[in-house]
Amino acid sequence: MAMVQFNPEWAYENSKAYYRIGIIPGRHLMFTSLGGDLQPECASKAIQALERLLSTEHFTNSRYIRIADFSGVVKLPINSRLLYANALNKLHSKYNCQAEITYICGASLLFRTMLRSIASYVKQHLVFVPAVEDAFDLINRKSVISAEQHKLEVITITRQEMNDFAEICGQILLDDTYSVDENRSFLCSDHPLHELYKIISVLNSDLRELQRSEREQKCQIEAALENARNLNLSLEEEKKNAQKNEEIQRILIESLRKARKEAEIASKAKSEFLANMSHEIRTPLHGVIGMTELLLETELDSQQRSYSNTAYVSARQLHQLINHILDFSKIESGQLDKETSLLDIKAICSEIFSLLNDNALKKGLLLTISIPEEIPETLLGYPVYLQQALINLVQNAIKFTYRGEVVVNIEAVSETPEKLILRIAVRDTGIGIPEAQKELVFQRFTQLDSSATRKEGGAGLGLAITTKLVEFMGGKLNLKSTENTGSEFWFTLPFMKTTEETKKASVAVTQPPKNSEQPGESPESRPSEARGLKNKTRLLLVEDNIINQKVAAAMLSKLDFSVDTATNGIEALEALKTNDYTLVIMDLQMPVMGGLEAVKAIRNPETGIGNPDIPVVAMTANATQEDKDECLNAGMNAFITKPVMMQDLQDVLKKWVPRFGC
Repeated sequence: MAMVQFNPEWAYENSKAYYRIGIIPGRHLMFTSLGGDLQPECASKAIQALERLLSTEHFTNSRYIRIADFSGVVKLPINSRLLYANALNKLHSKYNCQAEITYICGASLLFRTMLRSIASYVKQHLVFVPAVEDAFDLINRKSVISAEQHKLEVITITRQEMNDFAEICGQILLDDTYSVDENRSFLCSDHPLHELYKIISVLNSDLRELQRSEREQKCQIEAALENARNLNLSLEEEKKNAQKNEEIQRILIESLRKARKEAEIASKAKSEFLANMSHEIRTPLHGVIGMTELLLETELDSQQRSYSNTAYVSARQLHQLINHILDFSKIESGQLDKETSLLDIKAICSEIFSLLNDNALKKGLLLTISIPEEIPETLLGYPVYLQQALINLVQNAIKFTYRGEVVVNIEAVSETPEKLILRIAVRDTGIGIPEAQKELVFQRFTQLDSSATRKEGGAGLGLAITTKLVEFMGGKLNLKSTENTGSEFWFTLPFMKTTEETKKASVAVTQPPKNSEQPGESPESRPSEARGLKNKTRLLLVEDNIINQKVAAAMLSKLDFSVDTATNGIEALEALKTNDYTLVIMDLQMPVMGGLEAVKAIRNPETGIGNPDIPVVAMTANATQEDKDECLNAGMNAFITKPVMMQDLQDVLKKWVPRFGC
């Protein structure tokens, strides 16, 4: 017994029963210990434990010896025996194994009879022994009495014994209250008819148990049917009394269903329209902005440069409008990233100042930002959304202010060891807002003067977007304004303080991505940081749109790269099989084979390209977060959105092309 190894996966136990299996590895011997009230639910769990063992290499495709300790069994119902016997046959067939002999240890005479009744069904030779030690002793001595020896025994029964047996069988079969008592019999326990008596008693008991279960089920079914009939009568009565109300309800439900369906169709159509329009507008806009940006870096006379600057600024304004519409759609559909990250609010304000100060100076305005020194350098919050909200407010203040100043003021209003609440305000000395129109400015596509001759342009989305972003971050956008005097937009936001542990958990302080320029900014006012490689690096550009292909190829050539082009994924795969490239720039929507399918093929070693790990950058007019996630999940390394600015392209190349920009 000391050689037996047990495993928790081969066991089941509750407060009423247990079933445990052990093995002697290499000897094809299984030891089973079971006890308690073995109801069908326990048998089901035992079958699962047994299958986990039989599926291992220990017993698959083998014949084995089994020792079963029944000394702890209290009850073994017929339903449990039937369930276990059927399952055992299926498992033996499934895993091509069989028990050559099973030693039943410690079973009472009643349980022995129960087991004999299913022995032939499960194709097992049962040997009954008093204890587990006796089973091991028989195995070690190899002195098991075979079934053939049993068949040779001669049994003599008298006519009187047969008559007495028939009488007692009548009592067993006809007396519903009769129960088997293995300590009492009309014959001695070693008489052959005693075993037959036990078998008939057990079978009769099992039959009564099945009949009892059948009666209980029948009663439950009849009760359920009676309840159903009563319920049906009640419903019929209610239906007769409320036919008019039911008709009204049906009409209302149908109307609501129709309205809901129409709303879903409209919402889907809106999303698809925005996505399609975004893609269709961004594609030619990429050509306009890219080519204009490249044009401004060539030799131009003053008039040509003025015209080019005007075209560039107009295209950038159109680009910002598209972004605003998509941002608002994304906010309304709840697609904002809910994960907080580390931020440096002073660095955010410094970035905003560098982006917008030129616009303020052109209008003769003083832009100032006031932040107390004691505000921590790093906090936990939403850096991207905070920067976007502040840029919208400062841009709005500059737009409607013609003299004076625009002030960004940040101050702490409450503080605990774990949390800091800041009041963030943008104040201007602009035209102000009349009292009756203050609520209108927060609504989308709304401006105070909607006439065709209004002085300032814009779609009226900036404050609507800012309101949603502030609410998402846990605040509320407020307004104080006096007409012809100025306005102040402010909100309070909670930030969690950081510890050394939270700082170490992050690779670096997360800052919002930098906008390379503002809608009114010309590329000639930005310092060029483009530095290519001394030996030209070869890139593969996969783009089906000829104009966008020319724009991207010209930008890459400007950055001193050698560029090959392909118009779809199939051509890209062929090029990668025959040439060595440092990086692939891939469009998504292309004929024959699109970008997502192409990058999956690139990453598949069976495709046969030289370097399946080559960096692949998606460059697409599909601008949603879902598009970005889909690209990265397919195997892309980076994602840039059309229209692509030269600075955006440089930033990606610096990360994925070795030594670029060094």
